[in-house]
Amino acid sequence: MNPRTESRERNDSSRREGLPALSRIPRELVREERYCERCAADTEHIIYRVPKKMLVVYLKNHDNNVQATCRECARSTVLTGEERERALQGA
Repeated sequence: MNPRTESRERNDSSRREGLPALSRIPRELVREERYCERCAADTEHIIYRVPKKMLVVYLKNHDNNVQATCRECARSTVLTGEERERALQGA
């Protein structure tokens, strides 16, 4: 086998998959029982903060950064106003 080809194969297999930047991973704030319209029942929801990409930087603080996702049907809802403030204070 050609040494150049062998070296190239070894380099390709030894490359690690890139890890996502920690600034773009959603952060769980709290879990709570909430009413889900799709399920038509009170179910456990995961409340989390979602960073928003602006050009090359991820912003942690923006209007739609707090979301609640139902664990049963996986429907997400953006929290606003009083609900948003309560979730951020509870974290």
